[in-house]
Amino acid sequence: MKLLMKREYGTHVTRGEISLYGKLLCKTLEPSISSESIPCPEGLFRLECEYDENSGWHLYFDVDDRHIKIRYNAVSAAKDCIVPVTCFKESIPLFTRLACRKLTDRLMDCMEEGEEVWLEIYSKLKPSKQTRWKLNPQNTLQVQEG
Repeated sequence: MKLLMKREYGTHVTRGEISLYGKLLCKTLEPSISSESIPCPEGLFRLECEYDENSGWHLYFDVDDRHIKIRYNAVSAAKDCIVPVTCFKESIPLFTRLACRKLTDRLMDCMEEGEEVWLEIYSKLKPSKQTRWKLNPQNTLQVQEG
């Protein structure tokens, strides 16, 4: 099974959508590219699940010596975390726990049956760690000089 996560980079947060076979499963939030904790790179990643005493079951993948978790988390503390969101109301994420639970339950059922689950993360524009980016007036990313 292959999930697609399309990102849209923003000044304060990076928003996205996770879909399966063209059907939206949930929306997502990640740190912005201007924060200390940049979003994980774009690419194809194999999802795994693990249990945490404090937060229960959650999905994760490893990339570039980072352990990226897909779980409910306060957006301000979303370092190395992709936060599933049901919807937004006036830019406020709503029902993050519900979105996380529904996504985790659905994917863990597939994993228990022995199916591999992959997540492909992409966007129209791809920032790099070495390049400084900024939003231009059209709300798209451009390279910031010097």
